[in-house]
Amino acid sequence: MTQPIGSSTQTRAGQQRHLPHLLFRLTAALLLGIGLLTPTAQANPTTTYRGTLGSTPVELALTYDSRYGGGMSGYWFSEAERLPMALESTPFHPGSALLINIMDNPTLPATAVSLQPFAEGADVLQGSLVDLRTGTQQPLQLQRVARFGDSQRTAFEADVLQPVFDRDFYFSVHAVGKAGEDVARVDSIRVMSRTTGKRVQEIRGQWCLSSVGTRTLTFGHFQAEARIDFQVQGHRLDESDGRVWCAPTQYYLFNRENREYLRHPLLEQFAVDGSLRFSPSGQMEFSKQAFVNYDKRIQRWDYYRVITPDRLEYLSSGEERF
Repeated sequence: MTQPIGSSTQTRAGQQRHLPHLLFRLTAALLLGIGLLTPTAQANPTTTYRGTLGSTPVELALTYDSRYGGGMSGYWFSEAERLPMALESTPFHPGSALLINIMDNPTLPATAVSLQPFAEGADVLQGSLVDLRTGTQQPLQLQRVARFGDSQRTAFEADVLQPVFDRDFYFSVHAVGKAGEDVARVDSIRVMSRTTGKRVQEIRGQWCLSSVGTRTLTFGHFQAEARIDFQVQGHRLDESDGRVWCAPTQYYLFNRENREYLRHPLLEQFAVDGSLRFSPSGQMEFSKQAFVNYDKRIQRWDYYRVITPDRLEYLSSGEERF
């Protein structure tokens, strides 16, 4: 492997040129550390509902974001298709009805949920599922199951679907929040079969629920494998001062032989040591501070292929301008 770029001794003038940049990086790192140590209260309350569409069980999650005048997002799930689909982020003003598209087609949604009257966080919702192509409507009635992430920080326990799926699986997390806690805890990640709706794998641990709970798992292809992989932020309570750490990042990759998701400690160590990114082909790319040459505005990346949870194959190195 080549030596890191920028490891030679700099002149005093060079050090002075880089001082503002270094101060910026130190400030950003400090702010990140503060954020990991003392998370702020969740600002995106989510309410989950269950009901039926005809005789088919359905689930709806609505997340309210007060920024930019207020908006709603979330997911829609029907036992008929078992496809947890994201809802289009839609402006919302208290006192008005809500018509929110289901993103079954990212360019031209075909269905929407119409709720009228609508009150954010209501115990019961009534409305219809609308076919946007024909205007056909099916009656819909929903009962509130759980609410979490609001400023009151009330206790809750909820299963939260993640609006991402692949050919065979979809995903859910089990979250528990205690009254007054800033950050809720996830104690189980569940991999569900799209064929049967049954749980095919349950991963136990301690992770942080995202401020938008439906985005607790971050998905991507971290290896040369058609299955989707995911990452999640760990949860740890500092016994000395009671603060919560939402770190480090944990990576779970699909293992073809065992047909289950396994944690990848090597990726986690790379993430601690520097920056990680993944290409669509499944190539893992790694860089760290010592790989950056600020004089030439060049950064080196090392390229790897993920083989197993305990093995990476080094491919090559390359330089990129920034």
